[in-house]
Amino acid sequence: MARPYDLVVFGASGFTGQYVVKFLHTDDACQSLRVAIAGRSQSKVQAVNERFGANFDVLVGDVNDAASLEAISSQATILLNCVGPYRFFGEQVVKACVNTGTNYLDISGEPEFIERIEVEYNEQAKAKGITIISACGFDSIPADLGTLFTVSQFPEGSRPASVESYLQLHAGEKGCAVHYATYESAVHGFGSAEELRALRKRMPKVNVPVVGPRGPKSSLPRFDQRVNAYALPFPGSDASIVRRSQRYLAQTESPVSPVQYSAFFTISQLLWTSIFVACGTVFGLLASFEWGRSFLLKYPKVFSMGVFSHEGPTEEQMAETAFSMTFFAQGYSSPDLAQGKNKPDVHVSAIVSGPEPGYVTTPICIVTSALTRKLWIPLLQCQ
Repeated sequence: MARPYDLVVFGASGFTGQYVVKFLHTDDACQSLRVAIAGRSQSKVQAVNERFGANFDVLVGDVNDAASLEAISSQATILLNCVGPYRFFGEQVVKACVNTGTNYLDISGEPEFIERIEVEYNEQAKAKGITIISACGFDSIPADLGTLFTVSQFPEGSRPASVESYLQLHAGEKGCAVHYATYESAVHGFGSAEELRALRKRMPKVNVPVVGPRGPKSSLPRFDQRVNAYALPFPGSDASIVRRSQRYLAQTESPVSPVQYSAFFTISQLLWTSIFVACGTVFGLLASFEWGRSFLLKYPKVFSMGVFSHEGPTEEQMAETAFSMTFFAQGYSSPDLAQGKNKPDVHVSAIVSGPEPGYVTTPICIVTSALTRKLWIPLLQCQ
């Protein structure tokens, strides 16, 4: 029996959720979709409709009310969950979707949540014939698909070995800004590092074959002439997500060669690089303690030098901000050369670029993921 809605956006009145609603309302590819928007306050969700001139049906539900979540999810073919931090509010929505046989997508960049949900709900999702897919936003579609695309550019018969990505943010005169919800997720994400390590010990270990020299491992900044900037390990979820994809390729013996992957972001000036390292060190130390996390959450502007705030970016800031992610891959012209200690003789580069990452690119990513997933559903039902 057909459900009333192709997509339901849960958390539609949140900062990111609003822009997912905007994209669904304005993008031509979405006009034939049956869409509802949902949240815990009918008036706030309806206000999002009014803000963007949309007329989507409004559903009401709360993460603390399982019956309301199942009432919402049972009406959707695919539910887009925009309510975070996911470590606190995500599992309730996943459970409702599993119970009602609803496909689930989110924009989580929280590895502990993502991997815990896989451990606890993978078999249940299989039994229901549904998919649970996280990280469908800027975390981490550009990195994941960018890596796969870069590998696909290797000549036939060659052996890709490794890929490095370098993220560059391009801000206008007003600078860039990020909403507090992302900051909150990051604080608790750093604080859950021990939980993540313990979780990974419970999971089956799948190794990606190491081919050729290993990439840079140091956490210290280094100047990279290829991007003309200082490079530091990217503290987001890209490395975790891309490596999971590569382990999947290795585990399933895919014809696509799995590669080693490293993620970096760049800062053009040494002064700002030094400031970031200092702030990052303090942030990581405080996030290790409960009292420190409370302190970080109380003063987001102080500990992020004004980047994170409860107000989030202005429309002008979003319009002026963009990103580019450059991929550098190396490998061998033949599998035979990949044996031993030969130097890589094939080098490939690619660039993925787009508009402001958090509230323009992310809605594009999750809605496009949903459209792709919607195309799969009839095929899955026929199997």
